[in-house]
Amino acid sequence: MGKILGGGIGALFGGPIGAVLGAVIGHHALDAGGGFSFSPLETRQGLYFTAVFSMLGKLAKADGVVTRNEIEVIERVMKENFRLPPQARKLAIQIFNAAKDSDDRFEDYAMQLQQHFSDTPELLVSVVDLLMVVAHADHDLHESEERMIRSAVRIFGIESEFAQIKSRFTGVPDDINRYYEILGCSPGDDLAVIKKKYRKLAMQYHPDRIQSKGMAPEFAQAAEEKFKEIQHAYDLIEKDQINR
Repeated sequence: MGKILGGGIGALFGGPIGAVLGAVIGHHALDAGGGFSFSPLETRQGLYFTAVFSMLGKLAKADGVVTRNEIEVIERVMKENFRLPPQARKLAIQIFNAAKDSDDRFEDYAMQLQQHFSDTPELLVSVVDLLMVVAHADHDLHESEERMIRSAVRIFGIESEFAQIKSRFTGVPDDINRYYEILGCSPGDDLAVIKKKYRKLAMQYHPDRIQSKGMAPEFAQAAEEKFKEIQHAYDLIEKDQINR
């Protein structure tokens, strides 16, 4: 985060993500010297951070107005899910506002993010999951918001994973079918098959693996929540299978 604020990384990105970061930090961000050198991992982390809050800015304005509920949810996500320090929260808000009012389209940010993270669909899934959290902040998924999120899903190529994400928001809390959907299974599947899918997902979304692929340390908590959700789903399904 200190390196990003020090400038220089905006020039490495280019495109709408580099433009919004450059606009927030200032013209010195376009000076590739900046006194810093960025490792490939740091570059990916900076891009992920900027893209996430840029896309959230566009999404929040999708229905024409940014509501107080949406702002409160984003603030809560920054503090509780991502545990961002004050300086990082300030930067995230500035990126959110700059992207929200920019001429670039939501899809432009999504396409640039996909170009850099096509090898790590888990990170792309985490972005869509977060978009859904904010879109449901007012307890009503507007048509414009859903259309925007579905465009990101298509760009990311994660249609099958999206069905599992949606189940978190549309399923009945005590409906066991919802937990089968989280693991991509059905009640008729054999427990051995379910366990195999669970282990694959648990490995895929393990926080250490996610962070090693380019998620900034500040975002590790969000990955951990996803990992816990997968574990919880399997625990409930295993009990359901045994009690049949």
